[in-house]
Amino acid sequence: MKEAAEFGLNKTPTQLNPAMTQSMLEGCKEFPPHAEDTAMDAFTMRKLYIENSEQLGAVPLPSTFKGAVSTGVQAIKGNSPSVLIDKLGERLAFERSGVRLYDALITKCKSAEPVLDVSVLEQFRDNEAEHFALVRDCIVSMGGDPTAQTPCADASGVAAMGLMQVLNDPRSTIPQCVGAILMAELADVSAWELLIELVNEAGLSEYVARFEEAKDLEERHMQTIKDWLQSLTLSNEARAVG
Repeated sequence: MKEAAEFGLNKTPTQLNPAMTQSMLEGCKEFPPHAEDTAMDAFTMRKLYIENSEQLGAVPLPSTFKGAVSTGVQAIKGNSPSVLIDKLGERLAFERSGVRLYDALITKCKSAEPVLDVSVLEQFRDNEAEHFALVRDCIVSMGGDPTAQTPCADASGVAAMGLMQVLNDPRSTIPQCVGAILMAELADVSAWELLIELVNEAGLSEYVARFEEAKDLEERHMQTIKDWLQSLTLSNEARAVG
């Protein structure tokens, strides 16, 4: 296993060369970080893009009779079926990413000194796959298409890319990877809480209890990962001091 971070050559601190740092600051005053012929500043440009942009995709219209009826019933009840379908799509994408994150961590653990219980990681990975199947079945039960990428699913996939890069970087340590997994689990627990409220409001009673079980399981994942990260960090600190 890669050792914990140690003191070594790192050229990023500005304190290593105060003279060059001062020259850089003076240069920024003379030559601001934008071309002089730019017609607008960065804020104005971003604001313009935001105001003229379209939405991040759309929730697909029901393509089956069952889906149309389900959507109509939810609308009559005063609910917003598009919001529920969008958040279900988000959870589907995130649980799929969760499987891949755990696969990456399992690979890294098997390629190094085994400091984590791989069998536990494999169980967590299987749980993520089960939760993916659970959300997929819920979407199908509503007459939706689980293969559709909703706007929130798109955003979720992009957000998970950074975590995936940490796990797949051959230079990252086990503690760094566990930290990335913890970020995913923290987000996962919070998302299940919101999804439970949505399915409850939609009257999908058969899924409320199953989603509660999924949330409880994710909370156990989160606590285990959190404990591992604390243990790994403290043990690395002890070795560094020793």
